[in-house]
Amino acid sequence: MKKLLLLFAVLFSFTAFSQPLITSNPQSVTTCIDSCVMLRVAANGMNLSYQWQEDNGSGYTDVSFALGTNDTLVVCDSGQAAPSSADYRCVVVDGNGDSVTSNAATVTLDSCLAPIADFTFTFDQANVCFTNTSINATAVLWNFGDGSTNSSNLNDPCNDYGTPWYFDVTIYAYNDHGSDSKTISIDLVGLEELSAAFSVFPNPMNDFVNVTSDQRIESIEIIDLNGRVLIAQDNLERSNQINVSNLAIGVYTMVITSNEGFMFHKLVKQ
Repeated sequence: MKKLLLLFAVLFSFTAFSQPLITSNPQSVTTCIDSCVMLRVAANGMNLSYQWQEDNGSGYTDVSFALGTNDTLVVCDSGQAAPSSADYRCVVVDGNGDSVTSNAATVTLDSCLAPIADFTFTFDQANVCFTNTSINATAVLWNFGDGSTNSSNLNDPCNDYGTPWYFDVTIYAYNDHGSDSKTISIDLVGLEELSAAFSVFPNPMNDFVNVTSDQRIESIEIIDLNGRVLIAQDNLERSNQINVSNLAIGVYTMVITSNEGFMFHKLVKQ
């Protein structure tokens, strides 16, 4: 009987004076603007009380609105701008005044908005460099419009098109809340200036367009925006008049071939 009483006394002493033990720590979480999240701590011990603490970057301070009996803390967005974050932890105290502190959990505030895709570009002849200006995007994919793409999440890729032409460039923007795309038509034909030896007039044109040169012209083609050759002439003189009356109103490209090579010139039909 004495041995049983002694064992009971040892167990009672251990239960009465052992420190509280954290069995489950609060977990980091991401929340959206105007939303709330719940943090929870679990502990073993007698007559436990809980003091939640917050650190916004200046050290931990007690959360005044968290009651001492609460093993759960509700954190709501209070008008802060995303992205932002704060760390939370809980100090658990038992009836003997012994305490233990949980691990910290980070609450990250996210706008939770889908991305808005956009980009700008600069060029040096047919070499074009792009800049991603999308909003809220965490990843981007590029389609350069000439059959080449870039999926390396680059914000400032460049693409050498080689030959001036019209290209539809698309950026695809992604984040955890959605996706978006933006397409811009790049006109590189207008970048190729005619040699001083050539003259094309009138432009805009109506029924005829004149092409003159100080040197022999091998051929002239007029191409639409889809790359179709609508007019083709060769074995030309130094001064030529081309009938364009059958062309619809719109924008075209004239390709002039001479001993200088290829030259591109934008034409407008009224």
